[in-house]
Amino acid sequence: MKEKLMTMSQAVDLVEDGQLLALGGNSLHRSPVAFGFQLAKKGFKSLKACAAAPGIATDVLCATYSVDTIYFGFFGFENEYGLALGMRKGVQEGRIRPIEGACTAMIHAMRAGAYGVPFLPVAGMFGSDLLGLNPDFYFTIKSPLDGKEVVCVKALHSDWAVIHVQEADKYGNARILGSDYQDVLMTRSAKKTIITAEKIVDTESFQAQPKLTSVPHFLVEAVVHAPHGARPGICFDLYETVDDAGMKAYLKAVKDDKVSDYLSTI
Repeated sequence: MKEKLMTMSQAVDLVEDGQLLALGGNSLHRSPVAFGFQLAKKGFKSLKACAAAPGIATDVLCATYSVDTIYFGFFGFENEYGLALGMRKGVQEGRIRPIEGACTAMIHAMRAGAYGVPFLPVAGMFGSDLLGLNPDFYFTIKSPLDGKEVVCVKALHSDWAVIHVQEADKYGNARILGSDYQDVLMTRSAKKTIITAEKIVDTESFQAQPKLTSVPHFLVEAVVHAPHGARPGICFDLYETVDDAGMKAYLKAVKDDKVSDYLSTI
């Protein structure tokens, strides 16, 4: 097996402008924040991002004008911190195209990418204006079984999945503790995967419990040791409460249009 450990800067340099990124986690939980913060410093203008419920790593890309298109189901920071400010401002200013749907729709789109098929049907979308707003993502067909109309979503086959995990080894085997959300699916639908990890552990621990391996090494291009890489958010079993001061500092920087100054301190 090939060793894939590298610095955060080296991993970020793998990404090219215009690519589609699937950034893991769920809202405040286990988002690859450290990676997102470093990527936001690159000055990109036309990245695309997708997730069922994006987190801080995606929002900072919106706040720095790094993305022009986002596929999402829900995009916010739960009750206390509200909607994602970077995304909201970007959409309101017309800089970002929002391709919205139920979380299930985004999950089905990524699942289609993982299966290698161009689309999958998804229930529960009839009656929504989203179908008409995004005809290049949603469409309807007649079922060959009973002739009924069925809503379908186009496959999302991202260039990169970027996942933050609790444990990984130097070869790219990765273990997610607790809820994995859509992260495993993201790694199956992406062309390549970047792992950021709280801990780098011995490969023997994966060999001893192979069923606990969430992402196998052959899907992974890079591994980065990134302790507290989900801060100011949460990473189950290691830090399970939000860094309130850190979260408020980030949101204030977005609100005041001082994200560049904020990132320069990180």
